[in-house]
Amino acid sequence: SFEVGYFHLGSCYESKLAVWLADLPELVLSIFNEAATYLVTKKMYPHYGNVHKEIRVRIADLPVIDPIREFRQAHMNVLVRIEGVVIRRSAVYPQLQAVRYDCTRCSFIIGPIMQRGDKEVKVTQCPSCHSKGPFRVNMALTEYRNHQTLVLQEPPGKVPPGRLPRSLEVILTHDLIDRAKPGEECEVHGIYKNSFD
Repeated sequence: SFEVGYFHLGSCYESKLAVWLADLPELVLSIFNEAATYLVTKKMYPHYGNVHKEIRVRIADLPVIDPIREFRQAHMNVLVRIEGVVIRRSAVYPQLQAVRYDCTRCSFIIGPIMQRGDKEVKVTQCPSCHSKGPFRVNMALTEYRNHQTLVLQEPPGKVPPGRLPRSLEVILTHDLIDRAKPGEECEVHGIYKNSFD
């Protein structure tokens, strides 16, 4: 990974960014990633794109640690900080990131279609021949990212007497995989979501 530097949010403008980051983390982090990649890194190192396509901004030291036991609807889709013990870790799997499709009628390559969240975004119409399909995933041009899941459980000292410890599933992508092992205590900054299976 590559560190551009640390930015402390202190001025009036920066405090607005901090509020937006807490309330709309996905949108603001994508803007931060883009700014770090194009406005900072590629200005300083014009050929850095040959090493990595994108710089990812990581957030640290949020002022509030949210106990796993107290997660509610108010925490949905906001940036949270939790502590816990890793009790389970999956293998690393490839996950679709930018998919390209081949139109089987005209052989036009459609995409890239950026994938976000748990649901696959599919093509409904070919921009070249306007057919409604069928479409085939172009395996050679499709981009993948690393994907791993952890189960994080409340630290033993924070479980109320007579209660069972609660846990959360944490999804790791890109460079964050294999950072924690089962049995380790760790702190996670992330976006709390609920996926409906």
